[in-house]
Parts: sequence; structure tokens; C-alpha cells
Amino acid sequence: MTAKFHSASPADNRLPLGRRPFLGLLGSLVLPAAGLAMPAMAEATSGLENSAIGYILFDPASGRALEAQAADSSFIPASVAKLPTVAAALALLGPDHRFTTRLLATGAMAGGTLRGDLILQGGGDPALATEGLLELLGRLAAAGLRRVEGRFLYDTALLPELAEIDAGQPWAAPYNTGVGALSLNYNRALLSWRRGAAGPEVLTVADAGRQPLDSVEARPMAGGGGFPLLPDGVDRWLMAPPAAGEGGSAWVPVARPGLAAATLFRRLAADAGIALPVPQAGSAPAGVVALAALDSLPLAELARGLLRHSNNLSAEVIGLAASRRLDPAVATLDRSATLVQGWLTRQGAGQGTGWNGLRLANHSGLGTGSRATPRQMAALLRAGGPTLWDLLPGEEDGKALPPGIHAKSGTLAYVKGLAGLLTTAGGRRLGFVLFIADPARRAALDAALDRRVTATPAEARAWAAAARKSQDEILGRWIAGY
Repeated sequence: MTAKFHSASPADNRLPLGRRPFLGLLGSLVLPAAGLAMPAMAEATSGLENSAIGYILFDPASGRALEAQAADSSFIPASVAKLPTVAAALALLGPDHRFTTRLLATGAMAGGTLRGDLILQGGGDPALATEGLLELLGRLAAAGLRRVEGRFLYDTALLPELAEIDAGQPWAAPYNTGVGALSLNYNRALLSWRRGAAGPEVLTVADAGRQPLDSVEARPMAGGGGFPLLPDGVDRWLMAPPAAGEGGSAWVPVARPGLAAATLFRRLAADAGIALPVPQAGSAPAGVVALAALDSLPLAELARGLLRHSNNLSAEVIGLAASRRLDPAVATLDRSATLVQGWLTRQGAGQGTGWNGLRLANHSGLGTGSRATPRQMAALLRAGGPTLWDLLPGEEDGKALPPGIHAKSGTLAYVKGLAGLLTTAGGRRLGFVLFIADPARRAALDAALDRRVTATPAEARAWAAAARKSQDEILGRWIAGY
């Protein structure tokens, strides 16, 4: 039986809210989730009792506040934190910066055989896809390569390789992927299964729903039914047995992106008639020969897609690349985000803005570790200037925003944020930051974290609908009133 797959998109789509058979990715680190501390404010909107609302409406040129409420209270920014990431990256790397994936060789090629090692070197391209690997393979085939006599290495040394973004997320959450210099298809895989009389019968893991990574018979593992994705067995998921006759599929995160990319490259090479050894981790030595290279889109275009789709992997990789311009030895997301935060606040953006309490725990805003006030985020938004503002998504990009608003949203359970620019009915262009949160219920959710569970509580979904209504009311008042 051949499973049918659908294409991946860069959006950080959550697993469906219905039946969720996957219980988690094994081997991930478990760290305590951060709590939320900020003053609650009375709120009239039904469903937002005990919630806090903070905002600032400002002139983007001067930074002068036109209207503010709890503008100096601390909130979890969620994906609004991607704005300072992009602002820093555009400044430190430049909008025309490209990330290059390379094929390198340590020896000469004779008679279709490479008498040395072949190295797939990651350059930090956050949008590298299967099509890119096929393009690189096409150049190898055109050069006449048919066999590698040495090793097949994958080199991820340009950036640290991390198994996940945030340890306070469910194991099987497809938006909490591994991060590294050699990332492929946004480091997600499509897991598909069916059930036979004795249990799950066939499982296929595919990149982006197109090229199979592995297809194996179900077999028991310690702790439950599990299936390997990669040769060393690092990426594993536990699946609750489906009822007889059932099957399905779900997106799952890849914790070892370099190995996953190299594994798929080897499979594609075999299909093209090029025999490669089993991939091994390694670094390119001095004196290697470049066989092929593939450049990414310019950073500005990657950033536009990052903000439109709110892709966490893209934000983390781009943020790491930016921070390594400040410290080439940075090895964690926390340290990387701290460097970017310090660099941004030193630029003098938002004169008179106090930075006390500002904390960027990573580059994507995933999790509850980051903190920012509306006034601080407004200053960071201004730091990006028109280059960043022009990349903000709007209604024309398929975003659920009123006409005339271009902004980055951020959403977690009991956390909602939006920051960007709006055009008023009077034709004025104003900047804004708006945060809504229920600190008590968010803290309770973190305290009860079960990494096997991916479902969002029904109460949190109802709260999100009420928060969205309140957000739209505030935006509508600003648009009409100014």
C-alpha cells in the first residue's frame, strides 16, 4: 500500500485539534517552563475576565506615543518576537545576504569515481527544500560522478545543531523542530500509517510529503509502539494504536536535521544512479574542492516569508546567523537571542525607552521565556525602520487582518499579540503594539505541562476568540479615530 502525501508549507501549522495519535518525540530535553508575571487589568470583553491588555499607538517616525495602556507592563510576546530577530538580521547580515549549501570533495574524480570524501555542507539556508538537493545532485550527475570511494559526510558546523527550539512544548509539535545549518523542508516530516489486524501495519516517513525517508514494518519498542526515522534511531515517535481499519498522517518534528537531510540526499542520489556511503557527521577540512553550490533567496525575501508564515525554524536559523556575526562561538538559542537583544538596545532605538525586564529567550518567540513591554517592542519595531516595515504581511498576503494593517501576530494559549503599522481612515500611518494575556491560566497550563499531549484546551480556544474580538475592536477604534 502506497501512502499519498500532501505538500508541506513553511507555516507552523499545529496538529489537528481532533484525535491525536502521537504521544511524543523521545529523547528531548525537559526544562522547566517559565512563568508569567504581570499585572492583570479589568477587561469588559466577555471571556477575558482577569486578562491583561497592554498597548501603545505611536508615530513611527518620532516614536511619540498617541495612546497607551499598561505600556510598561511585561507580556509574553510569542511570535511578535520575530520582529526584533528580523530587524537585527537585516542590519547585521544585510538584506541581500544569501545562505549557500555546498557539495565539497577532498579528492579528485576519475572515471566517475570520487577518490576521496564527498561533503554536504549546510550554509544555514532556512528554506532549503528537496528541490534544492535535486539541483545539487543534477550538477554532480552532469560532472559524471557515479560513486564515492571515501566517506559521505554532512557538515553542520556553521551553526549549532539543536534537537528542538523550546523544551516547554509537546514532543510531537511540528512547530518545535530541530535547528541547524543543514535544515531541510523546515525540519518536518510527514508520518503516515495504517492499521492491520494485529496493529499498525505500515508506516512511512516522508520529507515534505514527497520523497520517502523510510518505510518500515511496525515493531514494538520499549515504552510503546515506535518507529525510527533515521539510521541512528534518534528521531522516534510513539503512536497510540489506531482502531481497526484506521489510518492517517501527521506532521512531526525532526530532531537531527543534518542527518535527516543527508539521509534523503543519499536516497535521491541512489535514484539518480550515484552510490553514496551511509552519511556520517564531519567537518570540511582545508583544501576541499567545490563541486556544486546552491544559494538561497536574498535575506529580505526569506524574512518576508518568515513574517508571513511565522515559521519558527526560519527565525531561529536566521537569528543564529546574525548573532554569530557578534560572537562566532555562540552555541545556544538563549545566548544567541541575548546577543541580538543587547545589540539592538545599544543602537539607540527608542530614545528614552527603558529596557529593564526585556528578555528574548530565542529568536522565534516560541514558549513563555521571552518578555517585553508594549513600549519596548515599539522601540524594537522602530529599530527595523522602513526596511522591516515593508516586509510586514497584510490582508493581501492572506492574513486575517483588517484592510490597511500590516503586522506580525503572536499566539500561544492565553497569549495574543500584534505589532506593526496601520493606516487610519484619515490617511495617517501609525505604529502600534497590542498584547493580551491571561497570566494565571497561562501559568497553570505551564505547571500542568504534559509533553505527550498536543491538544489545545477548549477553554484556551474560547479565550483566543474573545481576545481576537477585543483586538479587532481596539484596532477599529484606532483606524476610525485617527
